[in-house]
Formats: sequence, structure tokens, C-alpha cells
Amino acid sequence: MSGNPSQPRRWFRRPLWLAAIALGLGQALGQAAGKDDLVRFLDGSMLHGELQQVSLGDGVRWARADLAKPVDFRPDNLAWIRFEGARPVKRPSEPTVHIRFHNGDEVLGNLIALDEQRVQFSTWFNEQLSAPRGVLQSLAFLSPGFRILFEGPTTIAGWKLGRDPKAWKYRDGVFISEGVGVLGRDFGLKGSSRIEFDLQWNGTFSLIVPVYTSALDRFDYRSNSYMFYISRGYVSLQRVQNGAGVRNLGQGQIPEMQSKNRVQVEIRVNKPKAEMELYIDRKLVRKWRDTNGFAATGSGMAFFSQLNGPIVRVSNLRVSAWDGHSDPVQLAVNDGPEDMVFLKNRDEVPGKLKSMDGRTVVINSLGADLTIPLERITRVALTKPEAKPEAKRPWEVRAHFAAGAAVSFDLHQWEGSTLTGRSRNFGPVTFDSQYIRRLQFNLGTSQKTSDTNAGGADQLWPWDD
Repeated sequence: MSGNPSQPRRWFRRPLWLAAIALGLGQALGQAAGKDDLVRFLDGSMLHGELQQVSLGDGVRWARADLAKPVDFRPDNLAWIRFEGARPVKRPSEPTVHIRFHNGDEVLGNLIALDEQRVQFSTWFNEQLSAPRGVLQSLAFLSPGFRILFEGPTTIAGWKLGRDPKAWKYRDGVFISEGVGVLGRDFGLKGSSRIEFDLQWNGTFSLIVPVYTSALDRFDYRSNSYMFYISRGYVSLQRVQNGAGVRNLGQGQIPEMQSKNRVQVEIRVNKPKAEMELYIDRKLVRKWRDTNGFAATGSGMAFFSQLNGPIVRVSNLRVSAWDGHSDPVQLAVNDGPEDMVFLKNRDEVPGKLKSMDGRTVVINSLGADLTIPLERITRVALTKPEAKPEAKRPWEVRAHFAAGAAVSFDLHQWEGSTLTGRSRNFGPVTFDSQYIRRLQFNLGTSQKTSDTNAGGADQLWPWDD
């Protein structure tokens, strides 16, 4: 969006006053004009409302129903803006590679070619992009059939609520429960899958996560499914089968949950092998195998909070199709003097990467050129170039999209729903704002804020309606 304001606006240099306003608004929070987006400032203050305009001359214009008129904020005061109801990106084809850059950008796409000077690739927002090789950090190859079935939440629409519709509520990218109730959704689970989410709680809680279930709005022992019982310090798994009752498949201990109140949960289900794994903060807690074969017949999952009082929060939920054996995409950081090629058999090949295409990788290792089929490779990590000091860019922002993609660029114009700018990695870019989940300002300075809060409400008003 662009244009000059009809009336002068004040530049707010220190948004500390926002915290006091926020604490006094109570239920008025979220009752902003139009949408209910969220802006966070570098000092930790946050304000709901609606983004009206972004202008390189006037700044970020923010509106609320309870403000007499919109206000303009300087970009150097902002951490990020989270957009309510952002849509999943539309891809012309399924991605095959996860590309990371040294400046923190990452995209999902398809590799065209890489040589000693440049890398060429395609992604959902451009069919052909080219970047200097020196800006490239790593390439991680995705498993065949990789598909993200869901990423969010961005709304409670599309979810089924149980008997008490007030047991779960949605706010700022987080599902929150303070009572007994069920929240579920059909993701069309067919084969193997990975289910990831952040879990936060206070006090002693009990959360059941039924997977591959058809009972999305109720707790039903007649629905063929597997149920993970997660509590503070342990997890257990039950097989529920209509006509055969319930069988306990075993328990795992999670001692670290006794000393913290937030963890990252990952459930991996290998359907052909009838095997299930649960990870907490990327560490394997327990692996189960149903010796009777895979019994679940549903295609959805649910969250069932069992207790009144304790608060449970679920955020950063991602459900994806999985090939049943590949490890998740790993961050391949290379601090050594040579490039590294990582193979599926866990061998590592150091050397000078000379070229890549859709079939093979050529790397000079110990003085000899080795040609390795791409199907044998999991990821490639390139050497890090010498860092060079760069001038501050007040309008360099990073747009975060679904599936973990993030692209930084110097914002040139925001007209209507279209953003245009220039990436320091691969040149001109154009995005539709409806696909942006979060727009980050002051890259580096705001990273601490992003690490502790990925776009949702935090301790300033954690449980208010």
C-alpha cells in the first residue's frame, strides 16, 4: 500500500505506553477494526488491530476501533506483524528440496542446477531463480511423497468442537484450553505421517491426542485409533479397537517436562510397520510397535483436554505425509574448510562441490571427482564465506510463509495486496500478502523475540478472552 496521509501522524519512537494500554483493555483486546492482526515491538509491547498501510515515507499505519485515529510506527521500533487468517501457499508442484541461505532465508522448491558460481532453482513464487553460490548454506532433499497436509492454526474454522464449545478457543495462532473438551480435524491421513506441535501448560495437565481417528468431536472408545496420553513427565500409548477394547502399548518417561512448561512434540506414525514414535524437543522418548498390525481406520486427529483448571496451549501445528523412514529436514551447518555431502547410509563425503543437477552430484574429494546419484544423498552443506560488514537497511523485512519458508528482502512497495522488493540473495521478488503469516522487521535484533514467540500471544496477556 502506498500514498500520503491527509493529516500528519506522530512517529512513536518508544511504544512503552502500549503495555499499559494493553493491560487495561481486558476483553476489548482483539476487538479491533476489521481483522485482528498483531504487531509486536522490540520492547515486548504488543497491540492487536489492523494494518492499513505500509509506506516507505510514512511508516506502518495501524488502526484499532478504540483508537481515535490510526497511528504510524517507525520500522526501527518493530519486531514483527502477525497476520490473522493467512492462507497456505499454492504450489504448482510438490517441493523436492529445502534450500537454506547463510542470512537465514529458506525456501522449499526444486533444484535446477548448481555449479561453482551459481545455484538455480524454482519455488512457488517464481519458476526460475538464480543466486550466487556464496550465499547458499545447504540443500536438504525431501522424502518422496512429502506433502504438508496442514500448518497452523490460523483460525478455529474447519475444526470440530466437542460438547462444550468453550473448552477450546483460538487466539493469535494458538489453541487454548482451560476445561474438559475435544477439538479435532480430519486431515485425510492415509499412509505414514508426522504430526508436530508446540505444547505449553501450567500446573498439572492431562492431554489425550487420538491419531488416525474418525471421532473428531468426542472421546470415543468405539473409534479405531491410537491415543497418546501426555501428562507432565510421561506419555503412554493405547490402541483402541471397536469390539476388541483397549490395549495399553506401553509408557515413556519425560523427566524434562517436570522442569519446564513448554516443549516441542513430534509424533511419527509408520503405518505399514505399525510403528509409532514420540519425540520431545527432537529427542526420542519412546518407540512402540503394534504386533497385531495397524488397527486405526480414521484419517483425522484430535486434542482432548481432560482436566478443568490447568491451561493447555497448542501452537505451530504441522501435519505432513511421510515416507516412514526418512529423518526430518536437518539444519546442515558447515564450519569446516570443505563442502560436505551427506549420504543415506550416513557416510559423509568432504571436498569441493563442483556441480549438481536433477540426477547427480559431482564433488572433488581427495583429488578425484566423484559422481554420486542424487537418490543416495540426504543433504549438502557448503562452506561459509567470510562475513562482510553490511549497511543497515531500515526497510529490509523477512516474510514467513507456510511450511517454514522465509524470505528477506528490501521492501520497495506495498500496493493493495502485492509486495515488491529485492532479495539480497536472488534479486527482485513479488509476493501476495494473503500468504504471509508473519512479517519480521529489524532482522537480527528481532530474532530473540521470534525465538521465544513465533507469532502468538505471550505472557503479556496469555489467557485473556
